[in-house]
Amino acid sequence: MTDTLCVYATDEDVALRAAADFAILCPKDQCLAYGADGVIDASRWSLSSPTVDFVAAGIAPGQLVRLSPPITAFKSSGDTFAVDSVIGGAATLRRKGMLLGAGQPASPIGGAQGVEFTITTLAPQIARAGFDINHRFGIDYRIAGRRPSDLFDPHELRDTAVLTVLYRQYIELSRGSQERSDSFAAKALAYKQELDDLLARLVVHFATAFGAAATQSTTRLSARLSR
Repeated sequence: MTDTLCVYATDEDVALRAAADFAILCPKDQCLAYGADGVIDASRWSLSSPTVDFVAAGIAPGQLVRLSPPITAFKSSGDTFAVDSVIGGAATLRRKGMLLGAGQPASPIGGAQGVEFTITTLAPQIARAGFDINHRFGIDYRIAGRRPSDLFDPHELRDTAVLTVLYRQYIELSRGSQERSDSFAAKALAYKQELDDLLARLVVHFATAFGAAATQSTTRLSARLSR
């Protein structure tokens, strides 16, 4: 295990904060899987493909799957689901931020065939945010008591990772888009302000040998995240 593999958020976490922009925030060349032969079985939640091996493609829980035609199954603009699990080459889906089986299923009664699916990921950006978080909070897999597994609650750092990714991606978009540069820059500024506010009051807790929680706080100066 290395620091670069330690992550505190998923694509789903990012999408829950910026659902409308996730497709453009995620670079198109970070595509894990694509196909136009998707099959949703009678359970209405399980997606498989005769040409794509989801396990081999690295599909994992917390990633997002965008489904489009046939139009009898989806809205014309498509629909996005979170991956709950991948077993036997099939991905079990669920609604973002919801429990398995909650909400409108991924297909009509009886399932669907010929479904177009796309799975892209912000995994490299999330991993980079995790690396920076580890560095600034002294989290190190090589030091007992300071390893990621020693964190009292890793979810304390989820919002930090999400806001870092959003800020950086919107900054990149503002540099590459002439039409929406001001809009992207404004969003980047808003997320950076929220990130700074979070860092100003964030306290990281480490579990001690006695089950208590040691703390490490940060300030704007001691844990400022760079672009």
